[in-house]
Amino acid sequence: MILKFIISYLLYHTFAFPEYSILESVRVDSKTNGILVSLTMDSLPNEKNITGWQSKNDWFYITLYQCRIIKNNQLLKDLHSNILNFEIIENEESLQLGIKSREPIEQLNFSLNPNMKTITASLHFSTKFFAKENKDEIVANHNQNTGLSRGTRTWLNVSGIGLTLSGILKEEKVSNNSQTIAGLSIIVATFLLDIILKDF
Repeated sequence: MILKFIISYLLYHTFAFPEYSILESVRVDSKTNGILVSLTMDSLPNEKNITGWQSKNDWFYITLYQCRIIKNNQLLKDLHSNILNFEIIENEESLQLGIKSREPIEQLNFSLNPNMKTITASLHFSTKFFAKENKDEIVANHNQNTGLSRGTRTWLNVSGIGLTLSGILKEEKVSNNSQTIAGLSIIVATFLLDIILKDF
């Protein structure tokens, strides 16, 4: 009779009050090709209890079933500028982490680390977005006027200095020495040409 009562009591509490994992901290980092979300838990939930989905209103949600948070605990310390908003929604049976970013999430991957008790969610932007970002960066870098290239500028300056020193070492008058004049002309012309090309 006592054994039957104990078994009934344990079964009732197992199904009536399932074991919940507690979310202790959240870290959200923006990367070039997406977002990295690191969740520290008191114990890891079953991998089947973790899902993610993109809504039509530009929010991405990570759902953790059988998870809770400690009230009055600031889980997220700071938010990266590429992430527009972040929210935690606690439901009866789950937690939802909402992330609103500049671009929609196309792919996701969850990895669990049992030693550290962390869940890492790798959320990747569309490859079209990534290609557009790289194209804009290449165009921006191409449009920067840097004057003469460093190699050309160095070669011209070394040549000018070499000719100037060679002319000075001949011990002739500077005004009559063609090597010194040519060397100084190359140095001044390199300087002026570099300045002019930077302005275009």
